[in-house]
Amino acid sequence: MMRSVVVVGVLASLLHSQAAALRIVVLEGEGAVNIIQQKTAVRPLIEVRDRNNVPVAGATVTFTIGGGQPAVFAGGAQTLTVTTNAAGQAAGIGFTAIGNGVVQIQAQAAYQGQIATATISQTNVGTAAAAATVAGVAAGAAAGGGISGATIGIVGAAIAAGGAVVATQAARSNEDTTVTTTTRNNEPPAPVPITPIAISDRVLTGPFSGQVIVTTTTSSPGLTTTCTSTRAIAGTLKITLRGGDASGTLETDGTQNEVSFTQSQFCQALTGSAPFRAIGNVTGGPGAYTFTFESSGTSPTPNGGGTVTSTETITFTGAMSGGVIAGTLGWQHVSRGTNNVGGVSSIIAGNGSTSMAVTLRP
Repeated sequence: MMRSVVVVGVLASLLHSQAAALRIVVLEGEGAVNIIQQKTAVRPLIEVRDRNNVPVAGATVTFTIGGGQPAVFAGGAQTLTVTTNAAGQAAGIGFTAIGNGVVQIQAQAAYQGQIATATISQTNVGTAAAAATVAGVAAGAAAGGGISGATIGIVGAAIAAGGAVVATQAARSNEDTTVTTTTRNNEPPAPVPITPIAISDRVLTGPFSGQVIVTTTTSSPGLTTTCTSTRAIAGTLKITLRGGDASGTLETDGTQNEVSFTQSQFCQALTGSAPFRAIGNVTGGPGAYTFTFESSGTSPTPNGGGTVTSTETITFTGAMSGGVIAGTLGWQHVSRGTNNVGGVSSIIAGNGSTSMAVTLRP
C-alpha cells in the first residue's frame, strides 16, 4: 500500500513538472487601451520559455479572440497561428480594434507535446479623450495610438489641497510589469474615476443587384477559343458601425446565377446558384467608407488536363449623409490557368467586372 502511494506521488510530481515545462510571458498588450478613432491598437506580443527560462524557438502559438468581442486580426479573422522566432517570441500581427469594450485574447503555445496558455486583456475606446479617462492619464499620452499598460510612463497630477504629486509608472522587465505609486506629505493618491463608455452599434443594410459578363479565352498554338458567361448578381450588404461612425465591419451575402453561356470545349457552365460572402473591416469614415475583400479557389479544367484558379474581389466605397450610407459595390472576377490535352499546352484567362449602386439604411 505504501509503495502505491509513493508511485502515485512520483507520477503526480512528474506530471506537475511536465505541465510547468512550458510557459508564456506576455511582453506587450496586457492592459492596453486601444483608440478606435486613431485606427491603431497594441498587438499582443508573447515569449515562450522552457523550464529553464530559456526562450523556445519554433513553438506554435495560436491567438484567439472570442466571438462577439470588438477586435479582429487581419482579414476579419478571430484566430491567428504563428511560430515563435529565434528569440522565442510571437506577435498577433494585424490586430485591430473595431468597437468599444473589453477584449480578451487567448494565447496558446504548443511545443513537442507541451501546452501553455495565457490571457491578454485590453480595452477599446472611441477617442483619445476617452482613453485618458480609462487609463487615468492625460489625453496627450495617446497621440501615437493605443496606450499600453506597460508603456504608460510617468504622468504628474498636482493636487491643490495638499500640494501632493502622484506619479504612476509602469516599467516592464523581461518577465513582468511593476506599477509603483509615490506620494508626498503621506497623503494617499486620489482615486482615478473610470467612466464606462456605452455607444450602441448601428446597423445599416440594403439590397444590391446587377449583371456581369465573364469572358474566358483559351489560347494554344494555332487555336484560340472564347466562351462568355452572363451572370446575374444579387444580395444584401450590411455595415455595422461601432464606437460612433468612424469604424465598423461590412458583410455581403449574395448569389450569382448564370443566365446565358456560350459553350466551348475548354469552358463549362455554372451549375445552379453560386453563393458568395465577404466580411471584413470598413476603413475611412463617414465621408469616405472603403472596403476590400478577396477570395480564391482552384478547380480542374473540364477535360482534366489542367487547373484554373479563380479570384473574386468585392469592394465598397460610400459616404454617409442624413443617417444613410450611399455607395457603390464592386464585383470583379479573374481566372488564370493552364491546360494540356494530347501534349498541347493552353493558357486560360478569364475576366469580368461590374459595379452596383447600394443604399444602406438603419
